[in-house]
Amino acid sequence: MSLDLSYYEALMGAAAAGEQPTAETGGVWVVALAGRLDDGLLRLIGKGRVLADALGAYVYLLMAGDAGAADGERAIKAGADRVLVAGGMPALADLVEFFRPRGPQVVLFPATRSGRALGPGLAQALNGSLCGHAADLEVDPIYQRVVAHQPVLDDAARQRVALLAAPAVAVVDTTRLPAAFNEPWRTGTVEETGLTWPVSAPRPTVALPVAPLTLASAAVIVAGGLGLKTAEGFALATQLAQALGAAVGGDVAALDAGWITEDQLIGLTGVRVAPRLFLALGMDGDTNLFMGIQDAGLVVAVQPDPSAPIAAVADYNIHADPVEFARVLLGKLRM
Repeated sequence: MSLDLSYYEALMGAAAAGEQPTAETGGVWVVALAGRLDDGLLRLIGKGRVLADALGAYVYLLMAGDAGAADGERAIKAGADRVLVAGGMPALADLVEFFRPRGPQVVLFPATRSGRALGPGLAQALNGSLCGHAADLEVDPIYQRVVAHQPVLDDAARQRVALLAAPAVAVVDTTRLPAAFNEPWRTGTVEETGLTWPVSAPRPTVALPVAPLTLASAAVIVAGGLGLKTAEGFALATQLAQALGAAVGGDVAALDAGWITEDQLIGLTGVRVAPRLFLALGMDGDTNLFMGIQDAGLVVAVQPDPSAPIAAVADYNIHADPVEFARVLLGKLRM
């Protein structure tokens, strides 16, 4: 079987003798909503080029907003065959109206706020398929389907998601893509669509109430025990917590002394906590306490006795008078 030149043109993503694509139907589309090309969008155009070469298709870039001719030329060198420029910012209905008659094979959005909002809606409106969080994309060489690589476990692993229905819509984390192409020999066209979409009025900001800080939600906890000696000593721990933006708690001994309330009790019989920093002032430690702080990130214990049980479980031990330590640290924070 012989293959004509047009096959190789499509495969290589370039037309012979300067010929440019004349139809807008099908193809791989990259949607740029910010108005200006950045490195992430150039990377996404390059990924679109790779997909288009595997599919035997062209790469189209839809540029909305304040785009210039220089941006179009950069997009072509990054892999685009045709750049279509429109004004304003499209809403979902505008994109649906734009893409429906063009029947795209693939539509790629960068994982920006607008991309995350519009990509899923476009896939649903056009009865396509969607990967809402892709770190990479490829084409299955046998079935010619777009396959998205979706990161899981903070990108410790990736699962492959086949996008079966057209258009295959993907919202892509462009920071995980390879470097952008810069191929000066590429040619393409930059065209005005004549479309000007209205810019949406800014959404009013809403002052949401700040959730009260609790032991269960606090990133930093200052906790005290009998080593603080008096209510005045425990008050220093409370002031230190306020200076650090931390929650304050204590052990059973502090509860029995009347320095904390029941909801401030940390331990197996109280609240189990998981702060990034747990600062224990004057706490000897016991099994009840240890069961409550086993999920803490960093435990710093301040007490004078090196043989105290908490010394074995703390990440850092400061053998000092906890009252004096709290007073000095509080003074440093207030400087």
